[in-house]
Amino acid sequence: MSSETSAFYVLGLDGGGSRTLCVILDERGREISRGQGGPSNHQSVGVEAASKAIADTLTATIDAAGNPSLAAACWGMAGLDRPEDELILKRMAERLLPQVHVEVVHDSTIALVGGTEGKHVGVVIISGTGSIAVGYHPSGRFARSSGWGHLLGDEGSGYYIALRGLNAATRAHDGRGPLTTLVDRLTASVNVPTLEDLANLIYLEGWAAPEVAALAPVVLKAAEEGDEQAVVIVREAAMELFLAARVVIEDLGMENDSFEVVLSGGIFKGSPRIVEIIQQELREVAAQAEVILPRREPVIGAGLIALELVRSGGKG
Repeated sequence: MSSETSAFYVLGLDGGGSRTLCVILDERGREISRGQGGPSNHQSVGVEAASKAIADTLTATIDAAGNPSLAAACWGMAGLDRPEDELILKRMAERLLPQVHVEVVHDSTIALVGGTEGKHVGVVIISGTGSIAVGYHPSGRFARSSGWGHLLGDEGSGYYIALRGLNAATRAHDGRGPLTTLVDRLTASVNVPTLEDLANLIYLEGWAAPEVAALAPVVLKAAEEGDEQAVVIVREAAMELFLAARVVIEDLGMENDSFEVVLSGGIFKGSPRIVEIIQQELREVAAQAEVILPRREPVIGAGLIALELVRSGGKG
C-alpha cells in the first residue's frame, strides 16, 4: 500500500520569539495532538533555553498523541538567518528527534504554506515579536527584507510598536512630547502605579524582546480608541511592513503577477487598521496580489510540509 493511503504520523513545529507550538498530524492532515512551550528563537533566548523549550514542547505533544512513530517532521524556526543558525538548529533536531527525518526551514516558509493551505509561491509578512517580509517566486527564487532582530530593525513588529509606545509615554511624562493615554494604559497593563515603576520593572527584571513586545496590544488598543500618538505609531508600523513587502515584490519582479500576500502574526490579529493600510498600499504596487489572513496556522504549515516529505519519499 502506498504511503498516501497507509496510516502514518508527522510532526510540525513553529519555533518563535514568543512561544513554541507543535502538532502531530495523521496521513490525511488531521490534527492528533498539540503542545505549547516557551520561546525558542535561539538568537534571543540562547541555544540552551531554546533547546529546552523545544524539548518540552515535543515531549508534551508526542505524549498527548500516545507516543506514535513519526514518519517525518518539519520545524519552522525564527532566527534561521545564517549558515551557522542552520547548523545549530539541525544539530538540535538530530539530538531531540534522532530517529526522525527533520526538515528545518525558516518560519516564513511555514507561515506561507499554512496561510495559503499548501502553496509555496507568494509573499508572507510576519509581525509578531519580530518582523520580516519574504517572497517566493514560481522559479524558486527567494527574497527577504527586514528581520534584522530587535536591536537592528524588526520595524513594524510587536517589539517596535511597544518600544515606540513606551517612548511616547516617557516623552509625554517629561513634557518632551504630546500628551497620550499610553502613560496610564502601559502602567495599568503591568499593575504598577507610575512610569518610573514600569521602567524599574523593565530594567531590574532584564526584560528581553518578548516581554517588551507583549505590551504591543496596549498600543494597538489605544490606537483603535483614538489616541493620537498611538495612531501615528500604528500607521508607521503598517508602512514599515508594507515597505518590506514592496521591496521583496520588486526584487522578484512580481509586480504584475497574481499571488497571495499572507499577513501572519499576532499584530495583524490585533490591528484591523494595519491590515487595511497594507491592503491599500499594496494595490499600488501589485494590483493582482490578494492580501489574506492565514487560512491555517504556521504550525499546521509545518505539518503540511512534513506530509509532503513523506509523500515525495523524503522521509528518513
